[in-house]
Amino acid sequence: MNKAQLQAKAERRKRREKYYTVLAMVFVVGMVGMAVLLVWKKNTQQLGTGDYEGRIVDRWADYGASQRGSQPYFRLVVEEPDGKRFTVKVDANVYESARVGMRIKSRAGQVVLIDDERKAGGK
Repeated sequence: MNKAQLQAKAERRKRREKYYTVLAMVFVVGMVGMAVLLVWKKNTQQLGTGDYEGRIVDRWADYGASQRGSQPYFRLVVEEPDGKRFTVKVDANVYESARVGMRIKSRAGQVVLIDDERKAGGK
C-alpha cells in the first residue's frame, strides 16, 4: 500500500471512531434523560390532587426537613373501585379523622370522609 492509501484508511478509522463516540454520547444522554423523566413522572403521579373517590387502605405521616425547619406531612393511600391505588396529600385535620377502611371523596378540593361502620352499627 502506498502512503496515500494508508492515510485514507487512517482518516476513515478516525471518522468511524468519532461517529461511534457521538453515538455513544447520544445513547448515554438519552438514558439519563429517560431516567430523569421516569423519576419525575413517578413523583408527580404519586400524589393525587384532583377529584377522586375510593376507600382508604393505608395512612402515614412523616416529617420533611428544609432550611426553614421540619414540617409534618400527611398522606393517605386510596384504592378506587377498580383496584387502582394512589397516594393523596391531606391536611392534619383530615388525617386525624381518617381511618383505614373509610370511604373518601374529593370534589373541587373538598374532602369528605364516609364511615360505613357507623351507618351499619346504627341500624
